[in-house]
Amino acid sequence: MPVFHTKTIESILEPVAQQVSRLVILHEEAEDGNAMPDLARPVQVVKMAVDNLVKVGYDTVNVSEDQILKQDMPPALQRVEEASFLLLDASDMLRADPYSAPARKKLIEGSRGILQGTSALLLAFDESEVRKIIRICKSVLEYLAITEVVDCMEDLVKFVKNLSPVLTKMAKEVDLREKELTHQVHREMLVRSLEEVKALTPVLISAVKIFVSTKSQGAGGVKESQGNRDFVVRKLCDEINEIIRVLQLTTYDEDEWEADDLAVMKKAQNAISGKMKQASDWLLDPFGPAGGAGEQAIHQMLEDAMKVADCCANPEDREAIVKAVGDIQSMVDALSELRAQGKGDTPQAVSLARGIQQKLAELQQKVNKAVANQEKAEVLKMAHTVEWGEKDSIMKLRLFYLFTF
Repeated sequence: MPVFHTKTIESILEPVAQQVSRLVILHEEAEDGNAMPDLARPVQVVKMAVDNLVKVGYDTVNVSEDQILKQDMPPALQRVEEASFLLLDASDMLRADPYSAPARKKLIEGSRGILQGTSALLLAFDESEVRKIIRICKSVLEYLAITEVVDCMEDLVKFVKNLSPVLTKMAKEVDLREKELTHQVHREMLVRSLEEVKALTPVLISAVKIFVSTKSQGAGGVKESQGNRDFVVRKLCDEINEIIRVLQLTTYDEDEWEADDLAVMKKAQNAISGKMKQASDWLLDPFGPAGGAGEQAIHQMLEDAMKVADCCANPEDREAIVKAVGDIQSMVDALSELRAQGKGDTPQAVSLARGIQQKLAELQQKVNKAVANQEKAEVLKMAHTVEWGEKDSIMKLRLFYLFTF
C-alpha cells in the first residue's frame, strides 16, 4: 500500500523520510545513553536542500494565479525554514555536548517540522494542479449544458467545434494525472470514467443530430429524440463529475472501498455541486423549457440528496434532507407546469423559481452538514474499533510518530 498518493510526492518525500528516520534512530539511541555523533555535515546538506526548496516554492507562489495556493504554501515554506534552523541549532549544541537533552529535543522537532512542512507544501502544489484539471472538467460540463439550445445543423457544427478541443484537453490532463497516481484503484476509476466519456461523446453528437433533424422536419418523435439526447448528456455529466470526485481523493481504504456509506455520500455531494449551475441557469431563465436539461438536473440533485439521506447515521440530518427534497419537488412540479403553459415569466412562476433556487442552496448546505457529521461519526467509530497490528516497516512507525507526536 503506497504511503504517498502521487509518484512525484513519493519521489521527493521518500528520501526525506529516510533521512528523518535515521535522525529518529539516533535520537532513540541517545535516550539509551549513547552520545550523539557530529551531525554538522548531514544537517548542512539538509539545510541546502531546504533553501533550494523554499526558493522554488516562493517562485511558484509569485507566478501562480491560484489564490488558494498563495494562501496555503507560504505557511508550509515558513515551517520548513524554521525547522531547518532548529536542526542547525541542534547540531551546534550537540557538537558542544553530545548528551544534551535540549539539543535532542530540537533535533526531533526540526526533523518533524521538515517532513511535515515539505509534505504540506507538496500537497498544496498538488492540490493546485488538481484544481486546474477540475476547471477544465467543469468547462466541459458547461459546454454540455449548451446542448439544450442546439436546434439546427449550424448550431450543431459550432457546438462540436467548440466542445472538441476542451474535451481533448480534459482527456489528456486526466490521462496524465492517472499515470501520476500511486493508488491502483484510483487509477482504474479514472481510466474507467475517461473511457466512458470517450465512448459517449460520438453517441452524444449522433443523439443531438437526430434531435435536430427530427425537429427541423416537423415529424413525430421529437420528444423521444430529446429524451435520448438528455439521457446521454446526463450520463456524460455523471462520468465527468465522477472524474472530478476521484481527482480529489488522496487516500484509499482497501477494506471499505465502495461499501462505505461515507464514500457514497461524498460522491452524491459532489454530483449535487456539479449540477448546481445548470439548475440555476434553468431557474433564472423564465423561458427555460419544462422537462429540459435544467429541470432534469434538479431532479437528479434531489435523487442524489436522497442517497445522502439514506446513508445518514444522524436521523436529524436525514429528516432535514428528506423534508427539503419533498418541498423542492413540489415547487419544481408547479413551476414546470406553469412553464409548460407558457406562463414562465408570470410573477407566480418567477417567485417559484427564486424560491427553488434558495431552497436548493439550503439543501446543499444540509447535505454538506450531513457529510461532515458522517465523517465525524466515522472517525469516532475508528477510534473505538481500530487496533494497531504490526507495521510494515520501522520507517512507517517512525513516520507515524513524527506526524502525531
